[in-house]
Amino acid sequence: MPSISAHARVPKQGRSRQSFERIIEGTLDLLRERPYDQITLAEICERSEVSTGSLYGRVAGKDELLRAVQVRFLERLAEQFNTEAARIAGETRGLAQVVPAVVSSMGTLLMENASVLRSFMLRSATDEAIEAAGKQAANDNHAKFIALIQACSPEIRHPQPERAINSGMLLIYATQARFLGLDSVGGLSQAGQWTQLLEDLSDMMLAFLMFTPPKR
Repeated sequence: MPSISAHARVPKQGRSRQSFERIIEGTLDLLRERPYDQITLAEICERSEVSTGSLYGRVAGKDELLRAVQVRFLERLAEQFNTEAARIAGETRGLAQVVPAVVSSMGTLLMENASVLRSFMLRSATDEAIEAAGKQAANDNHAKFIALIQACSPEIRHPQPERAINSGMLLIYATQARFLGLDSVGGLSQAGQWTQLLEDLSDMMLAFLMFTPPKR
């Protein structure tokens, strides 16, 4: 994962550093409200209480700013995944508890960060740096939850446990992301349907892991 300094000229002195942090936080606040392509640099400066000159002193333009903001966002998202993985490890035992906890936690983290994630995912179609950082972060974060299920491998009946876990987690993520509209503007979720989806995904994952396919 690249550092913010790969995309921005990060100041070292106190007051200038505080201004730069306000730019990052102001951009994140606006991303929680609407997509990045609907946000102007003038709005970011106003929200951050910095001048346009100060912003351009740190980044070359809007695209570079988004890459820097993504770095900070993904750092925090990784911490959230670490916290949830540690909680699940401490509170659950066995496949029947671990799988629903993993499905629910992944869904919750996606839902809580959906508005910001949506801008990055949409931008990744035309920005290789955004795409690469997003894919690497997703792989790293999902690996933490995959490891929790792998710890229950003795219970798994599927003849290829690792393949079954990886395939199942990929489908869970894709389904949750689609339901939340992360690949388009606006979400699709409703509270009751979301809860039911998480339950169904948990049941399907458990059934798949306990399934013994016929020999071909």
